[in-house]
Amino acid sequence: MCSVLAQQGANEGHLLPRCDAAATVGLFVSPDSNQTEALTRSSSMKNLENRFAIVGAGPNGLIAARAFKRAGLDFDILERHDAIGGIWNIDNPESPVYESCNFISDRVSSAFVGYPMPEDYPVFPTWRHVRDFIQAFARDHDLEGSVTFGKEVTNARPVETENGQRWVVETSDGEQAMYRGVVWACGLQRTPYMPEIKGLEDFEGEVYHSRKYKSVSQIVGKRVLVIGAGNSGVDIVCDAAVAGEAAHLSTRRGYWFFPKLVFGQPILQILSRAGRVPQNVTPLEELTPAEAMQLALESVGDLSDFGLQKPDHEVGATHFVMNDQVLYQIAHGHLEPHQDVKSVSGKTVEFVDGTSAEVDVIICATGYVFDIPWLDPELVDWVEDSPAFHLGTMSSKVEGLYAAGAVHFPGLTYFTWDRLIQIAAWDAKRLMTGEGQEFVDEIMSYKPVLKNDNLVKTHRNINQYDMEKLLAMTEEMQNRFGIEMPTSPEDDFYSRLPAKNEAPVLAASS
Repeated sequence: MCSVLAQQGANEGHLLPRCDAAATVGLFVSPDSNQTEALTRSSSMKNLENRFAIVGAGPNGLIAARAFKRAGLDFDILERHDAIGGIWNIDNPESPVYESCNFISDRVSSAFVGYPMPEDYPVFPTWRHVRDFIQAFARDHDLEGSVTFGKEVTNARPVETENGQRWVVETSDGEQAMYRGVVWACGLQRTPYMPEIKGLEDFEGEVYHSRKYKSVSQIVGKRVLVIGAGNSGVDIVCDAAVAGEAAHLSTRRGYWFFPKLVFGQPILQILSRAGRVPQNVTPLEELTPAEAMQLALESVGDLSDFGLQKPDHEVGATHFVMNDQVLYQIAHGHLEPHQDVKSVSGKTVEFVDGTSAEVDVIICATGYVFDIPWLDPELVDWVEDSPAFHLGTMSSKVEGLYAAGAVHFPGLTYFTWDRLIQIAAWDAKRLMTGEGQEFVDEIMSYKPVLKNDNLVKTHRNINQYDMEKLLAMTEEMQNRFGIEMPTSPEDDFYSRLPAKNEAPVLAASS
């Protein structure tokens, strides 16, 4: 592959790929001689250099597609599976979704911009509701026709042409196409991250990552240990508390637990101070955000009363747990909490505090590695083993490479992702029209702080951002550079793309 060098183009403000051994092939220059030979033989390469390839037809890809459509850009959505929905298609063999999975955030907070979830959905929608909502979104915004299914991208690389830089995209069916740019929208839950535990490889029972967990049928009557208290981990261990012979939860540290409902209302409505409280409680609008959070925490009580470790960090320094059932199951004796795993021998798991448990199944709910297997790693920045995109959405090393949904943060997920992708859509339009060229250098040198400085040192937090800082950055992008942004989830930002938003009919799982 060509090396990425700092090359200031005559009219460009990004770092561009420079290829030492380039040879002219048709209308473009290939990065090296081997690729030149392959591309010379490929007379069927599609010339789509006025279009963008959006890789993935999950919510990230659809958010990007609608933003690009609003910007007047043409695109193709390349989806390697057979349906729209991304991870929310439980039949997708790589989906981490399981039968008992519900949205962590509530129906109101989970809207696409200008496209709320139907009012007859439950407060916390099931995975079926989410899947059908995403598919309805694609249908109502005329995005379905832009999706090609069974198109797995195997390689994407920049090449120089007589018209400037373009991207060659290869797919598993052997086809090649030349695009103006590429949007990564494959989601963050693709490659499981497994812990290194002494003796785990010789465990005499079943051991697998939480991505392989689908239903309680896998754990009925078994003694189950779940390692990790992320969203999936706490759901799965509560399944085990109901269906298993015994349920154990191991966590490395204490976590802050938030209930999903406070005063009968979704927690995010309380934290955003938009909810209602009893008359004898200070009205939420009179509270600061910190006071509203403290109110929610006080409703949980002292976690040590449940045998859980007390958090050793501030709220927000790592992910918090939004789950009502863990404390319920512990209080009823159906779930036993533990500290970190020290070692495994036979079917015995020893914990760092010297206690142990006999188990039949170990499920590692230990997160994922953020990777882009079809992209040369030199084309993006890295923080440890995680790709990092400038302003959460664009490569700082090469033009025409963007990311949708590439950052973790707690809160208004689809709304915040939508604001971030407006930066990419603006830049993609600049590539096509030249509009805003004068701002490129300033945008690429803009380095706002987007993370909290008190984050706990964990693998998951490599890619953990602060939502308020992200939203402040996008507001700055609008104020300084005129990049239009939706102002709220209810904003009629996409009024030129009318959406019917009729309640989709729930389809049964196959």
